[in-house]
Amino acid sequence: MAVLATQGLTPDHRPDRVCIPGGTALLGTQFPVFPGDGEGPIREMEIAPFEMTASAVTNYQFSLFVYQTGYKTEAERCGWSFVFRDAMVDQTARKNHVKALPWWCKVAADWLDPKGAGMVVANFEQLPVVHVSWNDAAAYAQWAGGRLPTEIQWEHAARGGMGDVKYPWGNDEPTARDPKCHFGQINAPHLEPLEIGPVAARAYLPNAYGLYNMAGNVWEWTADTAPSPDIELNGSPPRKILKGGSYMCHRKSCYRYRIAARISNTLNSSLGHTGFRLVFPL
Repeated sequence: MAVLATQGLTPDHRPDRVCIPGGTALLGTQFPVFPGDGEGPIREMEIAPFEMTASAVTNYQFSLFVYQTGYKTEAERCGWSFVFRDAMVDQTARKNHVKALPWWCKVAADWLDPKGAGMVVANFEQLPVVHVSWNDAAAYAQWAGGRLPTEIQWEHAARGGMGDVKYPWGNDEPTARDPKCHFGQINAPHLEPLEIGPVAARAYLPNAYGLYNMAGNVWEWTADTAPSPDIELNGSPPRKILKGGSYMCHRKSCYRYRIAARISNTLNSSLGHTGFRLVFPL
């Protein structure tokens, strides 16, 4: 279990913000990879300037919120969350995978124990907080005086003023030799379980607006609800859009560490590759 120096926490440790200019923002792309996800066509919208946290919220920053409020995440209250099967130190826990989600194991994990109870995680305080549901992220946002970004705010910030590009740095594909972002661990059988997972929230170079890891590392919750006919026809629970991809994404499988890519999940879902960042009005 992670141990945090909570006695020394002050409001000054809340996330740094950067200014994102307003203007004509782009949503989607003219070159969708997964058209069924709603990646295209590209749309334009005028938006006002805003501030965004420079990185995803870290474990250290989230611990301040928990320390001051006593908040319990949904994973903590439920007693379990989903951990990527290859990141499991106890490989016997693979039998707990969900048939509909073969990459994921249902284990006793939460934001303090992202790989399961008792598993030590290096550089824990610098890592983005994971195993947080949309409801958890929204609770933190309210406490911090911000909110989760809309999808168009997120994409506008990720593009860094470069237009319809694939990635926050342009169109160059990341590779093992020139990674540019943290990705591809679902296709890396040589890695040990303790090596699998997110890296520091401020790893790699920031984009032109000063934002870190807008591609790869962890998926990020947004404020927007995913359009779905099942919500109206079958009473299915609403799903919120996530952006940015994660350390698991790979071009040969989940090629979604692109700006226009998107997935969605239910408000109470938590996984070991999902976090968030905030926006604030100017």
